[in-house]
Amino acid sequence: MPDLAKLERALSGGSMNKPKTMAQIIRKRRFHFVSPDETARKACKVMNNRKLGAVPVVDADNNLLGMISERDIVRRCIGERRRTALTPISEVMTQNPVFGDPDDTVIIAMAKMMQNHIRHLPIVKDGKVLGCISIREVINELSYMAMKNLGMVETGLKELETA
Repeated sequence: MPDLAKLERALSGGSMNKPKTMAQIIRKRRFHFVSPDETARKACKVMNNRKLGAVPVVDADNNLLGMISERDIVRRCIGERRRTALTPISEVMTQNPVFGDPDDTVIIAMAKMMQNHIRHLPIVKDGKVLGCISIREVINELSYMAMKNLGMVETGLKELETA
């Protein structure tokens, strides 16, 4: 694994712009989840209605049991000719998913996602799910940091105002 502390310092432009933590990114967001005994169709409805590619699967105490994604449903349900209306999420979800800590920075989250080839990272503290982030959110945050450090954010905004 590369030296993440050096990478964080490089992206943040020294000590001035610290990378956001997962807690900062998810703090004002509504959290969507499903339970393992619900059907794959229910997971599809939640993801479709909320425009999500995956959602955490939690028990009654909000403990992380797995993740269910569009890809899980396509491969393990539709691809195996199982009916989404009859198939429990527990049978098609990804079990024991990789997860992030609320204190992880976007750099750590990106490393976890890249190393594990995942696009959605549940954020967990003391076993309880607090939220979930997507690779798109991580890329947006890292891009913003890079643009800010290159002076492109202020310049770009000024150019937009004068156009």
